[in-house]
Amino acid sequence: MTEDWNVVEKKKPFNLKKILKDLIDYKDLIFLFFKRDIKASYQQTILGPLWLIIQPVFTSIVFTVVFGNIAKIPTPANISPFAFYLLGLSFWNYFADCFNKISGTFISNASVFGKVYFPRLTVPVSVLLSGIFKFFIQFGLFLGVYIYGIIIQGYNFQINVTILLLPVYLLLLSVFALGFGLIVSSFTTKYRDLTMLVSFGVQLLMYATPIAYPFFTIGYNSVFYKILLCNPLTGIIEGCKYAFTSNGLFSANLIMTDAVFIILILVLGMYIFSKVEKRFMDTV
Repeated sequence: MTEDWNVVEKKKPFNLKKILKDLIDYKDLIFLFFKRDIKASYQQTILGPLWLIIQPVFTSIVFTVVFGNIAKIPTPANISPFAFYLLGLSFWNYFADCFNKISGTFISNASVFGKVYFPRLTVPVSVLLSGIFKFFIQFGLFLGVYIYGIIIQGYNFQINVTILLLPVYLLLLSVFALGFGLIVSSFTTKYRDLTMLVSFGVQLLMYATPIAYPFFTIGYNSVFYKILLCNPLTGIIEGCKYAFTSNGLFSANLIMTDAVFIILILVLGMYIFSKVEKRFMDTV
C-alpha cells in the first residue's frame, strides 16, 4: 500500500538578519556597483564631475537672486545667503539623488536582475555610497564658501556643538532615501505611473522642506508651519543649518520622532522589497 504525499513549500519569512548578512557577504559586489554608478554618471559628458559643483552653484545663485534679492526673504546674518542656500542644497541633493535612483531600482536594472542571482538590495546600497561620494564634494564646496565668508567677507563664526550630529543627520537621510525609495521601487514594477510622479514629487517635496527659505521666516501659528513639521526632513535640514548658523530650529524631540518614523519606513521598505523581488520579472 502506497501513501500519497503532498509537498507544501513553506514561504520564508522576512529575515532582517539574513538580509544584513547577505549585504556583508556581497560587499565586493556593492563596491563594483558603486564604481559603476560613479563612472556611468559622467560618461560622454564634456564637463564630467564638474557638474557636481555647477548644479548646486547655479541653483544657489538662483535662490539668492529670487528669494534674497527679489522676494527679500531674510537669511541668518552670520552667513552669506549664497552659503546658506548651498548648505541646504548639499544635504538635499544627497537625499533627492539617492531617492530618485533607488526608486527606479527594478526598472533600471531589470536586464541584470533577470540574468543572474545576487541580493537585489546591493544595488540600492551602492547608490547610497555613490551619493555620499558626491555629497562630500558638494559639502566641501560649501565649507570653502563658508570659510571665505568668515575670513574675507567678515561674517561671524557661529559653529556650535550640534555640528557633531552631522553624521547622524546624514545617516537619517540615507535611511529615509533607502526605505522610501524601496517602497516606490517595489510599486513601480506594477504601476509604471509612479515613475512619472517621482521627479515631480521630489520637486514638490523640496518646497515642503526649508531649503529655499529659512524656517524662522514662517509664523509659528501658521498652517504651513505645522505642515512642515510633519515632514521628517524638516528637523534634519534645520539641524544641519543650525550647526553652522545657530539660527533656526533645533529640536532633539523632533529629530528623535523623525528618526523613529524613518526607521519604520526602512523596515517597511525592506519588507515590501523582499516580497516583490521574488516575482518582479513577471511584472517588469
